[in-house]
Amino acid sequence: MAIDRDVVAHHEAGHAVAAYVLGLTVDRVTIQPEGDAAGHVVHEYGCNMNEIIYEEDPDRQWALERAAIISLAGEIAQRRFRAETVEEWHGGADRLHVHHLLDNLAGETDQELRDAWWHLLVLRAERLVAQHWLAIEWLAAVLLKQTVIEGVEEIEHTIADAQLPLKHRGKRLSGSERIKFAVVNPVGRP
Repeated sequence: MAIDRDVVAHHEAGHAVAAYVLGLTVDRVTIQPEGDAAGHVVHEYGCNMNEIIYEEDPDRQWALERAAIISLAGEIAQRRFRAETVEEWHGGADRLHVHHLLDNLAGETDQELRDAWWHLLVLRAERLVAQHWLAIEWLAAVLLKQTVIEGVEEIEHTIADAQLPLKHRGKRLSGSERIKFAVVNPVGRP
């Protein structure tokens, strides 16, 4: 089966924009197939995930929820772009990651709590994707041209460019120029 690069680009852009919006450093986004993956995003979790999972930490719940939202955002972006392309096996590793995170959030045996948390995380990821759809579309378009976007600054500039009119995107504008040309719904971190 041929890989639809448009779909992969939107899926990976969903992950990358979610990570960026939730305050994480995104190092690399690619739609270049590697192993079983059609593309991937490399980002820091903003914490040592093993410490968060296995030790009591005041930021534990938010770190786990944030990781789950980022994992879910890829498939949600893909579904929003072209719903008929989402198959059960798409995003399987992402969903498995979320279920592992749910083991730590809700416990392995409390199915009612797991289901409630799953629905909450999906809703939050859907809202994030909807709110930042312009940035996801723009990042996907750039990925289709370049295949790989590397470097924190390059990725941040590309995502931030989504708030500019098309004729100003990709031009490395100064902060004051960005403010001057920005459209109404800026892509920003909370």
